[in-house]
Amino acid sequence: MPYKKLDNKSKKKISSTPKVKRISISLSPTLLDEFDRSMGKTGFTDRSKAIQTALHSFIDDSNWVGNKDNKHSENEFHDEDTGAGAIILLYDNHVYNQDSISTQVQHNYNDVICASTHLHLNEHNCLESIMVNGKAKRIRELAKKLSENRGIKSIKVNFVSIV
Repeated sequence: MPYKKLDNKSKKKISSTPKVKRISISLSPTLLDEFDRSMGKTGFTDRSKAIQTALHSFIDDSNWVGNKDNKHSENEFHDEDTGAGAIILLYDNHVYNQDSISTQVQHNYNDVICASTHLHLNEHNCLESIMVNGKAKRIRELAKKLSENRGIKSIKVNFVSIV
């Protein structure tokens, strides 16, 4: 909402639009305590900045997923958008053929895969990080194909649009 401020030279009121909007939110004490602890762990000293960062992350995740009604929002990542990011997979390496299935899928997407790293976490779990660069549509297809494998426990896509 615009507000009036006083121009010191002319002593007239001028309209100005605030650069930030102040909001009020209600949180359970437990959630706020957890947030404050997380802030401290990640080095944030300013609660507003930490909340802004969390909101940006939420918006990016939402824009990647898109709208289930096929109604595109202004900021949503569209199929033809170009970007870069990482696909992080946690999977059980004892599920039959998991490693070779993942490798076969990745070979079909070498146009968007720049690099990958495989890490053995323990006897049963592996973490794979796949760096990607290209059209959002191809990166979505890759993530979907990888997620169809039985041994996948978790998949996370981080994507940023190249402006």
